[in-house]
Amino acid sequence: MTGSTSTGQRIMEKASSNIAKLILELGGKAPFIVWRDANIRNALKSLLWAKFLNAGQSCIAAGSLYIHKDIYDDFLGKFVRVTKRLKVGDPYTVDMGPLINKGALEATDEVVKNAIYSGSKVLFGGKKPELEQKYNGGYFYEPTIIENRDQKSPLFQEEIFSPVIAAIPVTDPYEKPALANDSKYGLASYLFTKNPEIIFKFSELIRFGELYINMPGPEASQGYHTGFRFTGQGGEGSKYGIEEYGKLKNTYMEYSGKELSIPTVNDELLKYLD
Repeated sequence: MTGSTSTGQRIMEKASSNIAKLILELGGKAPFIVWRDANIRNALKSLLWAKFLNAGQSCIAAGSLYIHKDIYDDFLGKFVRVTKRLKVGDPYTVDMGPLINKGALEATDEVVKNAIYSGSKVLFGGKKPELEQKYNGGYFYEPTIIENRDQKSPLFQEEIFSPVIAAIPVTDPYEKPALANDSKYGLASYLFTKNPEIIFKFSELIRFGELYINMPGPEASQGYHTGFRFTGQGGEGSKYGIEEYGKLKNTYMEYSGKELSIPTVNDELLKYLD
């Protein structure tokens, strides 16, 4: 099942009565991490895809933006500038379409309003866009960038299935996986750096099922799509995904015909076999 974490939890409850094996791909909160030596152009292009594809309604959508403090203002400024150019409307003709329903729209708006009330700064977006008359009845929301310095904020902790992302500056390369892991989800993650040491160390420390280094998603067909924590259990894709639908069985056989030597059997008992 692919869906929300709450739905997956209910399915697990129902399935427990007959100990059913489940494959659940649930919520995500993908950290998007940009180190100071990153290729900024490639990182921005990848972020536009990872955040605003399908209006942020994707399990591997970028959920939290961590930027090294030395490039924080420059990167964030460029991200805001290009995001302002995105056109919202019919997804077949513009850059970003609507949210799935009224409930999703209202939930997104509530998250942003609560963030503002808590002291977050909206750099762009944060409301329904002004659109042509033919789109006004749709469930559209502006691509939204928020600055927030509180890692414990719902902006960094909860899945926001919409075109909303919050940014925070970081200073230590190994602070980044610690911040990224500080979430109940663990599906996709993104890292942009040219430093091999950071790449290998980050790959070791990050507790997410997928890590995209210097590139956007999605997962390859030969890759194993899986996650940690509240993202679910099991996975799909590749031979490992196929193996999820089988059950390993073992058969042991002695075929030499020699008498067995079993250490725990008292040899004194064996005379009664003759």
